[in-house]
Amino acid sequence: RMGAKAAPLLLSLLLGQVLHLTLLFIDNKEASQIIRAKRANALFEEVKPGNLERECVEEICDHEEAREVFERTFLVKAFSFFVSGKSCQYWKSNFPHRIHEFNVTQLKLPENFCRNPDKSNQGPWCFTRDPTVRRESCSVPKCGEAVLPPPRPPTVKPEERYLKTKDCLDGNGETYTGDMSVTLGGRTCLQWSAAEVQALIKRKELLPQVQLVKNHCRNPDGDMEGPWCYVKGAGGNLTIDYCDLELCDAPLDKFVDESGGRERTTLEDQRIAFFDPSSFGNGEQECGVRPMFEKVKKEDKNEKELLMSYSGSRIVGGDEAEVGSAPWQVMLYKRSPQELLCGASLISDEWILTAAHCILYPPWNKNFTINDIIVRLGKHSRTKYERGTEKIVAIDEIIVHPKYNWKENLNRDIALLHMKKPVAFTNEIHPVCLPTKNIAKNLMFAGYKGRVTGWGNLRESWSSSPTNLPSVLQQIHLPIVDQGICRNSTSVIITDNMFCAGYQPDDTKRGDACEGDSGGPFVMKSPTDQRWYQIGIVSWGEGCDRDGKYGFYTHLFRMRRWMKKVIEKTGSADEE
Repeated sequence: RMGAKAAPLLLSLLLGQVLHLTLLFIDNKEASQIIRAKRANALFEEVKPGNLERECVEEICDHEEAREVFERTFLVKAFSFFVSGKSCQYWKSNFPHRIHEFNVTQLKLPENFCRNPDKSNQGPWCFTRDPTVRRESCSVPKCGEAVLPPPRPPTVKPEERYLKTKDCLDGNGETYTGDMSVTLGGRTCLQWSAAEVQALIKRKELLPQVQLVKNHCRNPDGDMEGPWCYVKGAGGNLTIDYCDLELCDAPLDKFVDESGGRERTTLEDQRIAFFDPSSFGNGEQECGVRPMFEKVKKEDKNEKELLMSYSGSRIVGGDEAEVGSAPWQVMLYKRSPQELLCGASLISDEWILTAAHCILYPPWNKNFTINDIIVRLGKHSRTKYERGTEKIVAIDEIIVHPKYNWKENLNRDIALLHMKKPVAFTNEIHPVCLPTKNIAKNLMFAGYKGRVTGWGNLRESWSSSPTNLPSVLQQIHLPIVDQGICRNSTSVIITDNMFCAGYQPDDTKRGDACEGDSGGPFVMKSPTDQRWYQIGIVSWGEGCDRDGKYGFYTHLFRMRRWMKKVIEKTGSADEE
């Protein structure tokens, strides 16, 4: 009997235990999140779709592994921002930071997406687009964390970035009546009534509405750079310096006459000198007329492309420049170690023009002095010394624009170099003209092409690696781009001291100023007087020949008045 009663009791106990245990079990889907399953895709793990555990636990979790799991482009392409919300520099670019830690090409690092090429224990990172901050970690989530879009900078419409700030001055600051009397260089302004100042300005045409009060910053001549004053320079000489006053952004083409036909420049024999030859040197009268071409009534093989772009036609040309076709081209050369630094241009027998970032750029530890660099003129070959045509000249003065802004956007990216001895003009050495107001009016239109020359020093990387440089001088023709398109193509603030050029994504022709040197000239030929004018200086860009991206250039016409003041060290006359 005891056995007969025990059997049902035991059965009841077992049934109760089973029901109790059933409450403890969870389904397979939930269980797979807690316990470890068999290694995913163990046999064909690199053929089958990825598994989160294999890619992010058993292997080192990185962007490529995460992509195999989620198969969503967003997870790879979205992470190009830091925790701080700043954006990343492109891996193939050395701007703003030079990459020397590893070979980017061999690692095949894409675009500006966050990666961890040096296996940092901080995880994925990238170089920043902020010249003052070299690198930062990225906001890539760790495996197991919620996958959320990374932080991005506040979205600002392009037109909103160019709205007037409350503290900026309208126009060129001619209406400024404040009492600022210290310049950007930290110097105290001299009294406008001082005898030495009066001696300099008495022959100038000044704006009658501008009252010169005490030693306060003013703009009596309508200088495009804004209010300025006279100060004591090195050695006690008088010079000018600008004041730290922001000008409201103005349209690039505000000086273009939209009332009807375009103005024509004066004839060749009626040229009016803008610079004083006693300080500028010779070359202004004979500028832009090449001894091996215009002087002998000969065209170079590609210049017709430029002239036809002014009427809407298009011709595809070659890449190598003809000997003597750019006699104003200058090579800026480092003494030690000996290497090509940048391009530059000859504007007189005494003065060289280049980009400020070729001389001063702290992220690259650049702060060259007159003892660090020389200039080489009359060159066609990049490497060999060209006996009989080449001239190598020392420099004795470097002048960087006082408002050059390397920290943000390379605004006013311009510098002047004075040669220790004047150079004699030859077939291969000849100055280029600087643009007048009429030239700017007639040539600076969207779609009009200019020519960039150089030895291939890549603008996006500013690299001087021999593998990136051609053996002889190169040239490329690029159309000027509408300023609105330029501004919409980048998050960098584009000022009225810049313009951009290049081909748009739907253009059949390709190319970029990556084929030219930083600091080199962007020139155009006037169909009226058949002279070549330097319109811009190769400055910066975001990538090389990338769709929707363009090369940016210093707007040289806007720099002419500053150039005149610092070269003559006495102020300026009106623009002709």
